[in-house]
Amino acid sequence: MEQSSCTEDRIQHSLERCLCHLGVDSPDKKLWNAGLCISRWCLEELVKRHPHNFLILLQKILQKTKEVLEECQYELVVPLTLLFSAALLKSPYLGAGCGVLQEAYLLFHRFLAWPEPCSSASKRLLVIIEQEIRAPGISFQRLVRTEQAISSDINCSKILVVLLVSPDADAPQEVQLTSEQLSTMHYSSRNTITTLILHSFQAAFGTKLDLRVLHAALQEKELYELEQLYETITGSMEAATSVADHTAAREGLLRSLEKLRESLSVPSGDGCSETGSLESLTLPYPKCHTCLWDDDNFDVLKDLLSVDSDLDSPPECFPKIDEDDTFDTSIDEEDEQDSSIKRWSVPSVSSGVESDFSEDMAHEDTEEGQGSHLRVRKKPKKKSKSLLGLERFSLLFKTPHSPSTSRRVQSMGYNGDITKDYLMTGAQLKHSRTPMRHIRHLNVSTAPIDPSAPQRHICVRRRPILSCDEGNEAEALTVVKVVTFGGDREAGRLARAYSDLQQKERRCPQLTRTCKLQFYFVPTKSKTVSPGAGHMPTEGQESNCQEVEDSTTDIAQMLGMMDPWYERNVFSLLSLSSEVLSEAPPKEDDVSCGTGATEHRLPLLADLVLYYCRHADQPILVQLYQAELTLEGGEKRKEVFIHSLELGHTAGARAVKSMGAASKRLGIDEEREAVPLTLNVAYNKVAVSGRSHWIHKEAVCTSINLQKTCRDSEQLDSKEGLQLTMTEVVKKQSSKSKKGYNQILISEVKVDKMQVTAQGNGSTFAVCLDQDKRMFIQSVKRCEVSLCSKPGSSSDWRSYKTLPGQIQPLHPTFCSLLCLPVTAFSAGGQ
Repeated sequence: MEQSSCTEDRIQHSLERCLCHLGVDSPDKKLWNAGLCISRWCLEELVKRHPHNFLILLQKILQKTKEVLEECQYELVVPLTLLFSAALLKSPYLGAGCGVLQEAYLLFHRFLAWPEPCSSASKRLLVIIEQEIRAPGISFQRLVRTEQAISSDINCSKILVVLLVSPDADAPQEVQLTSEQLSTMHYSSRNTITTLILHSFQAAFGTKLDLRVLHAALQEKELYELEQLYETITGSMEAATSVADHTAAREGLLRSLEKLRESLSVPSGDGCSETGSLESLTLPYPKCHTCLWDDDNFDVLKDLLSVDSDLDSPPECFPKIDEDDTFDTSIDEEDEQDSSIKRWSVPSVSSGVESDFSEDMAHEDTEEGQGSHLRVRKKPKKKSKSLLGLERFSLLFKTPHSPSTSRRVQSMGYNGDITKDYLMTGAQLKHSRTPMRHIRHLNVSTAPIDPSAPQRHICVRRRPILSCDEGNEAEALTVVKVVTFGGDREAGRLARAYSDLQQKERRCPQLTRTCKLQFYFVPTKSKTVSPGAGHMPTEGQESNCQEVEDSTTDIAQMLGMMDPWYERNVFSLLSLSSEVLSEAPPKEDDVSCGTGATEHRLPLLADLVLYYCRHADQPILVQLYQAELTLEGGEKRKEVFIHSLELGHTAGARAVKSMGAASKRLGIDEEREAVPLTLNVAYNKVAVSGRSHWIHKEAVCTSINLQKTCRDSEQLDSKEGLQLTMTEVVKKQSSKSKKGYNQILISEVKVDKMQVTAQGNGSTFAVCLDQDKRMFIQSVKRCEVSLCSKPGSSSDWRSYKTLPGQIQPLHPTFCSLLCLPVTAFSAGGQ
């Protein structure tokens, strides 16, 4: 008992350290990041030393959850749900009489009334608990089955992890080591199936079954016999998850497994006698692929997935995408003039989420047997303005069963049907990915166009892109988890690749036909930074204009401010040195079970990356920007960036410094010594009220820098924008020395649009995007920066042509904005 009490105290202490100072912005916070960021890993290493420790950890989490419920500590709810689900995933056995799952279900059910993201996180955990009560070990089985792709069913879902690593010259040592070991870790089908069979029996019977005897019996079977046995077990477990009564489901599964045990001639204990002991079965590592990636596209993914998927089919075989598949339409029979006056919902041009209250009920016709014909709503004969306004206002309070339920929930990280999930069973909720509203296809042949009909306005409602597969999520059986390492430079490269993918897939869908992409971002230090222990790039270092050679990590810092668990387990890894991240646990601490399976130990960074990929599934939308550049010769090009745009001397200095040793011969002048440029600058100042305030001025500048406002938590609560920093030359001095020093003035303002034009014949400037030397563009005459919209919206507004009688779109600012969905643990900070 003394040893057990000591173990409980150590687990309690490790759990408290995992939740210590979470979401609190204290001055000395960075000093403790090196220890706190590995607290969860230390807790996991402590618990898996003995199988009974998992039950202790679950009980300690429930005790902490009760304290959180009493003290209303909102920031700890999501971490507790993640810790509980991770511990439940690896628990070898939870008896039906222990009551931990039943207590957890009642406890976390009380968080459903709490605000986001507490409610959504608790709801996801409740689904897992409910499935585990019906079929013990089902979470472990499904995860391994999808990660290892061992099912022979072609309709079975699978998960593929792709590590995008920069070339050897840019990637840090710990990233190279982690990607190499993860990509070379493979398991044979026989070992994986054997582990799953052993886990299913142990999760059901616990110590009443000798696992060593069962393992010996399985070793005598052929591979095809093991596959047949595993398919039978899988069918029984999946069937149990769909049974309404929890007790009947568990008892039916136990009877099925008992028959299989008898067929294997494995003895079982009589009654309550224990014949064996619990053993910690190792969770196999997922299949990972490493790709050297230095381009602004995802062509490497197509080459990789072409092995497992049919991506080489000709474009003719792809289904054609009509305009109706892209546009959500709502038709109103009011006059054009009347509709323009009574327009009551104006989407924000900066939030990235369109208005949710202008949907119509046109798709209800399918329920009334109207086929694919669009029933136009009849205009009322006469209504007062007060009644019309009341009807419009009533749309804000639709019933939960209304088909036009707000899509804002989807854009903030939840992709299911919020009205139907409460009525679904656990298995149905897990596999339900069908959008709420069904897009109505207009049949042109059955609905002839009347040339005399007046053209009506239509609201082009498009939400931000949460994944590469919006319309066919139910058909995407392969989930590709794309992990990118680096700083803001690599984040910009990921954003341009995502934008390029959207353009290509819109014209000819290939990747979206077979898979769904999820993007994970792991910040790492620049290779040039000395790996000192406890050193972490701070705001002061990132803002130093002299350190232009290194890439900052502002995007990861922004994700950490929006998701505290991401900051603790991902972003805070920057506080660890390369030696610590590359170090693997000693072999004497390896956990070996009696079944002969030995756990392979990976570096610390690899273990933390796997935890991030397995337990984070909520997208955070990061707004993208576009720069329309006009070169000196009249050529125009459009580029996408996510973090920063540098113009003038700063861009040139970064390009020179990126040349390495050759930069010493060229020399780099300071801002005071740079050659000034006469520029015509116009920008839209961001106001709290949301009104546009354009400012035009002619300035003599050395540099103009735009940077995403994401370093302060207060900036995230305000309107989306960029920090404009102008270095103006107030007075040019000519000294007797070789160089003349300028008197400069640095001004800052928050903007969302900007236009810069070089004045004078032959006057041009240089532009650098996202601190990437590959995105250094010279001889630019004009630069126009704005929010990036979804492909096919505002980008082709002027080229959009309508037929007589066809409904015209509204202004392109009503189209939704293109955002990069970076996966995190929660997305409630948006």
